[in-house]
Amino acid sequence: MEALCYELFVPSGIASRLRTAPPTERPNPVTFYTIYYIDGGLGGGHLTPKLIGFLDPLDREFFETFTTVPGVGFMRALKCLIRPLNEIALAIERGDTGFLKELPFIGTKTAERIVTELRGKMAKFALARSEEPLSVEQDSTSELKQEALQVLEQLEYSRGEALRIAEEIFARNKHLKSTEDFLRKVFEQLHPGDKS
Repeated sequence: MEALCYELFVPSGIASRLRTAPPTERPNPVTFYTIYYIDGGLGGGHLTPKLIGFLDPLDREFFETFTTVPGVGFMRALKCLIRPLNEIALAIERGDTGFLKELPFIGTKTAERIVTELRGKMAKFALARSEEPLSVEQDSTSELKQEALQVLEQLEYSRGEALRIAEEIFARNKHLKSTEDFLRKVFEQLHPGDKS
């Protein structure tokens, strides 16, 4: 009989809590409530099965609902949920796009889409007694630079050209928060008179 192994992605906040918990407080075995999905590049690149795990079924349900918003993929959601889910749900119910824009990788348009798509569906999560965020804030600038490079390469810029453009944009704009913001700056740089 052969063993079958899966790589399991968990939000960074959950991983951190499991790592730092005293051995006596670590569940063994650990039960994860999972989401299975297929990740793939634009234009039919490699398709990769992925598995994301949560310690609480309510966290999984919130994550599934949150990622139904166009433009909020699984990997972005794993990085941006740095506040307790009840606070995020309450902000969505109130239409507080300012709060949502403070989350990493969430720009103005994405925050507006989140409110439009999810308002009225978050009451259950807003009432949850969650104190710990699903993710912990990391050095979002280096992650954003990596994401920006990948997007430029998907748009068929050479690696060298993508690096040059990214370095110029990030050198001139220290407070970029999302790939959308980065692409807007690239567009403005390439089409200076077209800021519509």
